[in-house]
Parts: sequence; structure tokens; C-alpha cells
Amino acid sequence: MSPSPFDHLASAHRRIADAHKQALDAHKARVRGTAPSGSSPEIREKLIDAAERLLAERQVSGITSRDIARAAGLSDGVLYNYFATKNDLVVAALLRRFDAQLTGYERDLPEPGSGDVEENLVAYALAWLGLATATMPTVVGLMSEPDLMHLFLGEIHDEERGIRRAFGRIVGYLTEEQGLGRLGDFDVEAAATAFVGSMVALGLQGVMTGQTDAEPGERVRKIVRTLVDGLRA
Repeated sequence: MSPSPFDHLASAHRRIADAHKQALDAHKARVRGTAPSGSSPEIREKLIDAAERLLAERQVSGITSRDIARAAGLSDGVLYNYFATKNDLVVAALLRRFDAQLTGYERDLPEPGSGDVEENLVAYALAWLGLATATMPTVVGLMSEPDLMHLFLGEIHDEERGIRRAFGRIVGYLTEEQGLGRLGDFDVEAAATAFVGSMVALGLQGVMTGQTDAEPGERVRKIVRTLVDGLRA
């Protein structure tokens, strides 16, 4: 199988994130000289809860470690017993939100061989559009914090995390339908990239313009029908 488009994205973001992390680790070693030593899962979850609430209320650039500690009802220094930096805590909160969005994407996706292929792909497309629409505001909001943005993007493009998993679901679906003879002979990775890319583009357009379709089904259906016409057996 050829490398997926996410291999290159993950590699780029991981390199940048690693460079930032090395700089942050060096700074932490100079300033504190110790690793996080917290041992209470409840306090760690309180900190993540507080960070998630604050992220829903304001831009990340306006959130300080003191804000998070006070929102959690904890003293200012406790955060550094559980996270090396504020960015590590913010990423943990963002990943929790992303995991919930990914769970929503994966809910009730059609199985290969069931129903109508075009209708199934409309369901996958709407799920991808929902995931893109939910995730894009987070990424756009992090553009003013490039260190944090690359840490977050590096995590969600990592081999074991969500974006690859979501992409793998559509690749798996197309592959199995192809094997069942309900779709023709085509490059599955290329087809999946075109399919996902069109939904991401729609999601980005909505975020950048502030105008999203209240009922995107018909627009999505036209895109899917155009793709399926070229993939039919």
C-alpha cells in the first residue's frame, strides 16, 4: 500500500512538535530541574476539565496556567506536578475533545455490503464533514500559538490516533466494496483522499467564511454521486 497523505502530514508536524518539545524540555530542566511528580488521577482530570472549560470560553492565547489552576480550584503550582508545561495540559484537553468528536464520527457508519453504496458513502461523507467542521475551529484558533498548534496536529496525525483511524475507515469500506464487486477497479487510497479532501474543504470553507449549510445533505450528495460515477463497477 502506498503511503497515505497523512504520513507526510504526521511526519512534518511531528518533526516540528519534537523540536518545540525539546526546547520546552530544556527550558523546564533549567527552570525547575524536576519532572512532573503528581500521582492523583483525580487532580489530573480536574486540571484537564478546567482547561477544557476555559478553551470553550476564550482563545488559548488568553489562558494562563494560573487561570487553569484557579478554575480547577487548585493552587497555582499544582499544574506543574502533573504537566511539564501549560501547553502539555492544553493539548491533553484538546485531545479529549477531539476523541469525543471522533467517537461521533464513527457512530453508526454503514457496513460494506449493506444497503446502497451511494447512500452509504453519503453517510460517510456527512460524518467526515461533521468531524472536519468540529475540528477546524480548534486548528484555526491555534494559529496564533504555532508551538501548541504543531503539538496538537502532531498528536492527532500520529499513527495510533484519530485522523488515521478515521481515514482508515473509509479506505476499509471502499476496499471491501471493491472486493464484493459493488465498485470497480480503482486506486483506493487516491479515491479516499479525494473523498476526504472534498469534505475537509467544505468544512474549512464554512469555518473561514462563517457560513455553513444548515442542511448540507444535497451538496454532499452531488459530490458523492460525481465520485461514485467514476468508481462504479
